[in-house]
Amino acid sequence: MITPSQTPAFELPCSAGRLLRAARVLTRHYDDALRPVGITITQFGLLKVIQRLEPESISDIAQALDIDRTTLSRNLKPLEKAGLVFRGSEGESRRRRVLLTTLGVAKLKEAQPFWQMAQDRVEDVLGDAKLQDLYGALSMIRPEFIAHP
Repeated sequence: MITPSQTPAFELPCSAGRLLRAARVLTRHYDDALRPVGITITQFGLLKVIQRLEPESISDIAQALDIDRTTLSRNLKPLEKAGLVFRGSEGESRRRRVLLTTLGVAKLKEAQPFWQMAQDRVEDVLGDAKLQDLYGALSMIRPEFIAHP
């Protein structure tokens, strides 16, 4: 679990290193919370994006998550196998619609309270001001932010 007093013995003076370490800690925290439901935070997030966007194609999801289509397809496979999502056949412009199944909707509903407990813990540890600072800083990091001169 996350505790505010836990600091690494060695902290890299590198933004990417610090961000990756924090992401691993948070990922484990949410994965542990979601374990009783049988999904990971990555799967939960992907299901939520599909639910909210009702995307017309895999490309729409990839763009929303800022990941490549290959990674997205790899992440969708276990969800398809579990019957949580359905990828339609190719239609016009070779687009394949991705939809939540009834089972996928039920899984999200089942997972929501476990996710909320994990979220509440993060909010308790960071407090509102630091959490808003974090969200603000993270929202600034976009591809154009790091654009080369």
